Amino acid sequence: MKKLILISLILALGISFAFAQSIYGLRAGLNISSFGGDSEMDSKIGFNGGLFMQYRVHPMLILQSELNYTQRGAQDELSIMGVKTEIKQTLHYAELPVYLKLDLGEANLKFQPYLGPELRYLISAKKTSKVGGDESSGDIEDITDMDFGLGLGIDMVFNTNMLVGARYSMGLIDISEDSSDVTNNSIMINLGFLY
Repeated sequence: MKKLILISLILALGISFAFAQSIYGLRAGLNISSFGGDSEMDSKIGFNGGLFMQYRVHPMLILQSELNYTQRGAQDELSIMGVKTEIKQTLHYAELPVYLKLDLGEANLKFQPYLGPELRYLISAKKTSKVGGDESSGDIEDITDMDFGLGLGIDMVFNTNMLVGARYSMGLIDISEDSSDVTNNSIMINLGFLY
């Protein structure tokens, strides 16, 4: 059912903009992600990348929808009875954010601050443990399939079709199915191309 909802949302957005004058683009970069709430784990570096579409609704306002793949999660390093232990949790998401952007500046240099909701669907969740020289990995079972958050960021567009951007993505719902309170948070830095 959740997959059907996500596919329906993607199709609805695609069809609604299909006949409009739109600009398309690609972006990719790094995530510095962590868990908020009850988690005490450290930040982890991951990858983000995807496609986006911009539709101008006003001379200074742009509606931007994206379809992204993001790696989120956290890691921890500790010593148990003198043995170094490393734990990494990596969450792989298909993400559908929709942002409202301001378009400020001239043709060759524009600043585009934005804000909007983010819907994420969990593709897989993996946990890797390294104790001394032994490493093991497996699936994480107690993570919800759907996540919802809020994105706040800014893109700088230069030479009319190149962009560099930074975004803070804040999780708004608990992704843990057990009694703890855990949210997804991430700082994303990326490069992109408009065509």
